[in-house]
Amino acid sequence: MSVGCLAMPDDEVIPLSRFRAALARARRGRRAEAILAEPDAARLVPLLPVQELYYAIEEVGLADAGELVALATPEQVQGLIDLDAWERDRLDEAKMRGFIDALVEAGPSKLAQTVDAMDPELVALYLQRQLRVYDLTVEEPVPDEAAGHYYPTPDRFFLLDILPAGEEGKSLERMIDYLYRADLEMARRVVMSARWELASDLEEHSYRWRAGRMADLGYADFYEALAIYKYLDPATVRLDDTQPNVAAQASPASLPVQLAAVLDTQSGFARALATLPDEAEIERLQGLLLVLVNRAMAADRVEPADLEGAKRTLTRAVGYLGLGLAYLSREDPARAAEALRSVALERIFRVGFSLMYKLRALAEALSLKGFVQLEGASTLLLDPPYSDLFERLRRLRPDPFSSLAEIRDAATALEEAAKIGPAVLALAGGREAVDRAVDAAVNPREEIRFGTLVRTAAANALFGRALSVAPLHPRELRQVAGKLSGAELPPELRAQIATALGALPPHLIDPWLVDFGARLAEPGGVLVRYSWLK
Repeated sequence: MSVGCLAMPDDEVIPLSRFRAALARARRGRRAEAILAEPDAARLVPLLPVQELYYAIEEVGLADAGELVALATPEQVQGLIDLDAWERDRLDEAKMRGFIDALVEAGPSKLAQTVDAMDPELVALYLQRQLRVYDLTVEEPVPDEAAGHYYPTPDRFFLLDILPAGEEGKSLERMIDYLYRADLEMARRVVMSARWELASDLEEHSYRWRAGRMADLGYADFYEALAIYKYLDPATVRLDDTQPNVAAQASPASLPVQLAAVLDTQSGFARALATLPDEAEIERLQGLLLVLVNRAMAADRVEPADLEGAKRTLTRAVGYLGLGLAYLSREDPARAAEALRSVALERIFRVGFSLMYKLRALAEALSLKGFVQLEGASTLLLDPPYSDLFERLRRLRPDPFSSLAEIRDAATALEEAAKIGPAVLALAGGREAVDRAVDAAVNPREEIRFGTLVRTAAANALFGRALSVAPLHPRELRQVAGKLSGAELPPELRAQIATALGALPPHLIDPWLVDFGARLAEPGGVLVRYSWLK
């Protein structure tokens, strides 16, 4: 998928798309090397989306990425700190220190240029957390003993009590010294802010500016971001959708190559995107996909720094988009392309999510009413593949199916599963009979399935008893094996079980009874009672 080219101020076009394609092919941890190996790296780095640059730095670690930070623009550095140095609404100055140290290594000019362009409240807050400022121009009293160690500013206007010891303290001294060397007035302004501004105001304003920039990337407030998971009736969305169309807005950034590399090119979203003839439109939609993924990460409480979490969120988001497009287009590629052009990407996402949500609601209703779980058990009574389907759908945000056909198959499977519990309960003699049998059995509750109960009833019937889920003595299990001429149940007993299970179709019953003799000794084969006499 194209990522476009950008024109430089002197009208020279840099082949950024080819460069980013090469980055996408680079192995994890090698992207930083690939960037720095470019002859024109100093011009290419400022053009990279901030998240792409951030992920490249994360792959090698900030300690080994000083050259990349040095080539970044002040706006990119601010973005890197936005992404990495905040824990919810609290600044983590230890993480911010890594970026400051990298700027210090780049020299006074680069440090001053970047600090001057950053949020002044953020810089003041960073310093305020690590030093105490005494203004000597107003003869402010200075304690005899420093909390850390004293350091006078080069202009002798201030005495700083540097709180960190060792290399961290020396790094802070170098930062102040370099700021004074590069821009005296700016350095004084920074120190004065750290002295006189209230810490609570500094953090509040810093977080507010940061939140605005993060919102531009899609990282909304948690409660606001949850709106993307709000149920939307798929039938209310049309190709001539009149809702505010996010797709009509300019994309704020390109999809980072680290995420683009994991896009499934066979997904419904990718196939629809590939049918669009306009490269600029494809590039813009990829950028809007990034905003959508970032919004989903905020709603899922995935930290911006979590690249693997971002990849998982992207995969799930693309799956929801594929389902939404399939529904809106009636699986017609031309209509899917039209949906991408006319319907807001977030609404397409919500259509796909809502299709899965309806299945989830059915699974939850069955869990409550269909007797599919024993009290005190962490697993379901349902056997595979129904148990796998239920576990998938019972997640808060289930992984999407790949097609509408799978949605229909899942709905059919849920309808079948709804019949199993009542049928097995009827065979067993009711819920109380099942509870008594389970309490008397030595089987771990996590191993018991509907098949366990049905096979227990069949084993009891082999002794001429009425169908019952009463646990068997270990000696009886050996006798059951002797009663069978082969591994299978006698046809007449199989028919009796089928009759007792009512309207359940053979494809549900057969997996419980196949290889009956061999399955008796398996975990969860039948209910077994304790006996000291083996």
